[in-house]
Parts: sequence; C-alpha cells; structure tokens
Amino acid sequence: MTKRLVTLIKFGIVGVMNTAVDALVFTLLAALGTPVLIAQVISYSCGVVNSYWWNGSWTFRDARRQSKKNELLRFLITNLFVLAFSSLMLFLSNSILGWNLVISKAAATLSGMFLNYIASRYWVFRAVSATMLDPNHNTNERGVS
Repeated sequence: MTKRLVTLIKFGIVGVMNTAVDALVFTLLAALGTPVLIAQVISYSCGVVNSYWWNGSWTFRDARRQSKKNELLRFLITNLFVLAFSSLMLFLSNSILGWNLVISKAAATLSGMFLNYIASRYWVFRAVSATMLDPNHNTNERGVS
C-alpha cells in the first residue's frame, strides 16, 4: 500500500472516532435540552480535541512537519472554519429545509469531514522540506563552483 493510502485510511479511522465522540456528546446534550447550535459547538469541540491528538500523534506522525505552534494554529483555524461551515449546514438543513435532525447532523458532519481532510493533508499537517525545518539554512546562498 502506498504511504498516502495508509495516511488516508488512518485519517478515516480517526475521523470515525471523532464522529463518534461528536455524535455521542451531541446526542447527550440534545437529550438534555441544550439548544442545537450550542450542542453542535460543544460536541464538535470535543471531536476536535480527539482529532488533534490522534492525527498529530498517529496519522501524520511520520511526516516532517512544521513547528507545533504553527501546526496548532493552522489546526484551530481549520476547525473553526469547518465548525462554522458545518453549523451553517446543520442550521440550513434542519431549520430552513426542515430535514430530520439526525439527517441534518449527518450531512453537516460528512461535508465537514471532506473539508477537514483537504485542509489537514495540505495545510495543517503538511510535510515540509528539511531546509524549511532548519532555521540556519539560507536559501539564498549559492554553492561554490
């Protein structure tokens, strides 16, 4: 199997775990009468914590990555964007289109997973070259011929 396929499979496994955490917390909060969008923010945030841990320590652990500070910042930006997008999808499908809450949540989750993979693979946990990791390397230096 290619390395990219293995990474995609790992990301999928983590995604299933994140979805389970999100759905469990969302269901619990909804059953307790928490307003839908508040339940969405809380449950999604629980999934995000799970996602960062597993994707950083397992899915993308072999890639030469950027600094942890940059990675965490990009991860948070990505997930805030995906949270806003999935919350909008949830609201539109449930409140405007009148879809069942479970179907609305599933549609919002699936569309968010797609966006999250693209951003995680190519922006958050992207591999960087060795020269980018070495702060003492001057890319403007020319070799002596």
